[in-house]
Amino acid sequence: MKKKILIVTGILALLLATGFVAALYDYPKPQIAAATNQPAPDFTLTDGSGGSFTLSSQRGHKVVLYFYRGYW
Repeated sequence: MKKKILIVTGILALLLATGFVAALYDYPKPQIAAATNQPAPDFTLTDGSGGSFTLSSQRGHKVVLYFYRGYW
């Protein structure tokens, strides 16, 4: 019985320490000011199939842009 109490106490202490460290973490600030409700600047990129994609051609539609770091 004492072993179970000791294990539960250890787990709770670990969770408390993890929460304390997470609360102290200094999250990075955005590098640019937020542009909420502002139109995005127009651009043209090449898509995966070799065609071109222009942002202005999507005006009036919802667009999700996903930029990722490639390793190739």
